[in-house]
Amino acid sequence: MIFVDTTKNNQSTCAYFFGLEEHLIKDVHQDEDMFLLWIVRPTVMIGRHQVTEREVDADYLAANDIAVVRRNSGGGAVYTDPGCFQFSFITDAVHHGDIFQTHVQGIIDAINDLGLPATFAGRNDILLDGRKFSGNAEYIYKNKMVVHGTILFDTNLDHLIGSLTPDKSKLTKHAIQSVASRVVNIGTKLDLDQTAFRDHLIASIADRTIDVNQLDAVAIERYAEKFRTEDWNYGKNPKYGITREMKFDSGMYRVDLDIKGNLVYKMAISGDFFALQDIAQFEQAFLLKPFTRNAFVEVTKQTKVNAYFHGLRRSEFLRLVFGEHTRRRPVKPDHLKVDLANLNKQTKEIRALLKQHNLHTVCQEASCPNQMECFSSKTATFMILGTHCTRNCSFCDVPQDRPQPVDPEEPKNILRAVKLMNLKHVVITSVCRDDLKNDYGSKHFAECIRTIQKGAPETTIEVLIPDFLGHVESIQRVVDAKPDVINHNLETVRRISPDLRDRATYDRSLFVLRTVKKMDPSILTKSGLMVGVGETPEEVVETMEDLRAVGCDILTIGQYLQPSKEHREVHEYVSLDTFEQYRETGKQLGFRFIASGPMVRSSYMAHKQFEGD
Repeated sequence: MIFVDTTKNNQSTCAYFFGLEEHLIKDVHQDEDMFLLWIVRPTVMIGRHQVTEREVDADYLAANDIAVVRRNSGGGAVYTDPGCFQFSFITDAVHHGDIFQTHVQGIIDAINDLGLPATFAGRNDILLDGRKFSGNAEYIYKNKMVVHGTILFDTNLDHLIGSLTPDKSKLTKHAIQSVASRVVNIGTKLDLDQTAFRDHLIASIADRTIDVNQLDAVAIERYAEKFRTEDWNYGKNPKYGITREMKFDSGMYRVDLDIKGNLVYKMAISGDFFALQDIAQFEQAFLLKPFTRNAFVEVTKQTKVNAYFHGLRRSEFLRLVFGEHTRRRPVKPDHLKVDLANLNKQTKEIRALLKQHNLHTVCQEASCPNQMECFSSKTATFMILGTHCTRNCSFCDVPQDRPQPVDPEEPKNILRAVKLMNLKHVVITSVCRDDLKNDYGSKHFAECIRTIQKGAPETTIEVLIPDFLGHVESIQRVVDAKPDVINHNLETVRRISPDLRDRATYDRSLFVLRTVKKMDPSILTKSGLMVGVGETPEEVVETMEDLRAVGCDILTIGQYLQPSKEHREVHEYVSLDTFEQYRETGKQLGFRFIASGPMVRSSYMAHKQFEGD
């Protein structure tokens, strides 16, 4: 890493340093990456795609002699002054994918070496004890990238707060009451003065130094001139017919559109985000296209949204342009309507028995509509390892929260329930316990299996396990306990899996089922799918084929039902004929047993599945 030393020429304007960045990225060819560390007069730096008047308090700036300069990069408005460091990295294309975790990590490591626990947060922030002291922005030119950031050392926080007028949604989105409540000067946490801190950063990051005077001063000045112009720093904000703003995880976006005869004549996208290419090219692609959702979808098949906007999804871009997509909610068919009051009346005796002995079944807790049918067949499902999950899947109603301690009495309590209910077949499932790093809860599964085998040897045992993050030793531990069935749900088709499941992956789930079968072919393997979440019948068949390819013996297919308004919506209610087609296809593919129907759940009539009935 080369440090470009700028201290000898006494430059104090952002325009100069932005010109220097542009010279380094466009004209200077080095095998090594370059590093700048600089200080300037009080200035507000505006992100490339922001509307200046919306981001700053012009009267405050004038009264306090604070300049405004627009950057080449995206991101938000930033205040800087002589108590604040700016740093820049100039690198080539090979680092683009992980630039913040490579180059900027050097800043974090250097600060950590001073005893301060600096950490990354969000898209581009660096925090100390939960408060921000650094933000980063970037831009790409051909095969090179500039990343620059701010370090608050002894900054005038009154000016920082007075200069900026951030969109309120940036604060309320995270329940932040004020800018002051979320920033910190790290100089207040160090014994070093500003010069010593600067020297420490340079020594930690750079291998060698060159003087800026060795570079082309005329070229730097030519590039810097742009950043001194009123037109560049304030620009023009033409009037448009349609304006919408939205905040997404990737940033704050505003789109302005001029529509004539339902055709797009002008489009301008601004805000606080990271652009990967010149967004003027993106905007140009929509000109003279019909102002319809379908027409915009067709454009984005060729002009990819995520090729221009870091982290922005096509669905989010369409929401920005057209507003929230409202579609007619499918009507629940009669065969999915259950009289829960009558069901509770029928299971009153069992509920009383369980309550008396402080026992709980998933069947009761989830108000499963099949519970009476299963109870009458001497089958029940129990959930172990607590009721708080370490994951947050969009279809599941189990709360994500701090995990509860593992209950060592749980295996004995389940055995007691098995005896009290005279169960012939018991299913044991659990929440995901990614926090249990050594075994992910597999030891507890094994203990429950062995306890039931010893105390109720006539009862068959099925376990519905999480993926254990693919930890082979954990899978082996459950297999060695020799339950009769090991179930792991794939949940949905490959395309939808990333949106539906938190941290789980389609291929890892197939790996779990394949591994179980390799470890002990005598154990039946099982999986379950939800339908009605947006999949196609062809995708369901492909998923069934993938399951058979890893030796899966038993499959359940049921209708997804939305647990609450906060969960993923039902895309469609699948017809009875389609469920029957899935059942016939499963038989043809060679599943030992397949249950396919709107009310089918993973543990539905599990004893009959085990028996192949």
